[in-house]
Amino acid sequence: MGITNADCFTAVQGARQCTLLALLLLNAGQPVTKNQFFDELWEDETTLARPGNALQAQVARLRKFLRAELGDEFVSRRLITRPSSYVLDIDPLDVDVHLFSSLTRQARALMGSDPETARGLLHQALTLWQGPALQGVTGGPICQSVAAQLEEDRLSAVEDRIQLDITIDGHAQAVGELRKLAFLTPWRERLFEWLMVCLYRLGRQAEAVQTYNEFRTRLVEEYGMEPSPSVKRCLLAILNQDPALGGAERLSMARRPVGVGRSA
Repeated sequence: MGITNADCFTAVQGARQCTLLALLLLNAGQPVTKNQFFDELWEDETTLARPGNALQAQVARLRKFLRAELGDEFVSRRLITRPSSYVLDIDPLDVDVHLFSSLTRQARALMGSDPETARGLLHQALTLWQGPALQGVTGGPICQSVAAQLEEDRLSAVEDRIQLDITIDGHAQAVGELRKLAFLTPWRERLFEWLMVCLYRLGRQAEAVQTYNEFRTRLVEEYGMEPSPSVKRCLLAILNQDPALGGAERLSMARRPVGVGRSA
């Protein structure tokens, strides 16, 4: 049961069945109201003559699928019908999305004190991803907002793992990945700032300045905005060869520049 294009989604037939299963998994162990299902499964439930019956039919189809995949006992014990809701009564940590969140929380708590363990936890969390979040699910506002938040959480975890890579392995190892990610996500200024600093510390000051110029040009042309004050200060420090930029220890766990795409 996964957050991406895991087997349980690819095997389910129909967009509504995928959405129904996604809602239950995202709320593992918690009730999902019938109104929430109506909002996600049908754009306008008033077009249905009997919306309650339509939902029951979808749940019956899902029961049949789960019974074939996981057995009668699982379905009878775990997929619970209540007067105004349904519950998939399973441990949230059996679902990738919740396991991912748990692992990243543990990692962030250890970034300052035990970076090696923190990096291992983030690597474990990121290997859970098999593609875009909730791939195959075409639900309503709940699923759409969750998918967007999950992608933000994934990118934040990647950034944290890169930060640990720099701290543990040094700057040279991080440059290639930083270049790739900065190209794919130009709105995440944290990555560009790190790339500039890494290049500078490797004795490649001209490349660091060129990186800023390319970043600024793309940001202005594609998004109509200037780089943040943080990135501009980083450029000024590089141009002035500020001693504060020297040494790997300067990229500390306490210093987490926040870019345009970084959630507060």
